[in-house]
Amino acid sequence: MHFSTIFAAAALASTAFAENHVVAVGTKTGELVFQPDSIKAAQGDTVTFRFWPKNHSIAQAAFAKPCEPLERGFWSGFVPTTNAQAAANQTFVYEVKNASAPIWFYCSQGQHCQAGMVGVINPPQSGERTLAAFKNSSKAATSNVSPSSTAGTGGKLAENSSSSTSGGPSSSASGPARSTGAASQLTGNVAFAGFAGLFTYFLL
Repeated sequence: MHFSTIFAAAALASTAFAENHVVAVGTKTGELVFQPDSIKAAQGDTVTFRFWPKNHSIAQAAFAKPCEPLERGFWSGFVPTTNAQAAANQTFVYEVKNASAPIWFYCSQGQHCQAGMVGVINPPQSGERTLAAFKNSSKAATSNVSPSSTAGTGGKLAENSSSSTSGGPSSSASGPARSTGAASQLTGNVAFAGFAGLFTYFLL
């Protein structure tokens, strides 16, 4: 019983410190970009993609093939929206399972990938596999391919409780994304529950 209690408390504490990174897919002015296009995330963190006009997607790719879907990679499907004043009600949420492995992604709409609409989660800290190199390769791609898998594969399509009107993510493109206020509040509550569980264990 002691072991089950401490394991449950540890799981709660781990969840409490997970962060949610928000990425804008396009902008209200129609720019073909991800903002930010480079995200540093820990294992267990989530990345929430919020869609702006007109019709974008997120597909996982291999570094060597920037505009082609990675086998068994994630895929949001297309999320169309015409409201330039607010992000679409639907988001795509991806949970980071391995923080040591770079996750390359692109928009498979039209020639958006070739236009540089690509990004990466946890880029390599050194070497030639940089985001700049990935963008250069995308410009030379002869086609932009959408996955044949079901929309939402590898992540979760969710409805927003409220839509952003800022035209971008919750932090600047040059800095790390911040967790939302709701996530921060949840973090505090879950952290308390985790430490309370540990305290209970030592009393038993």
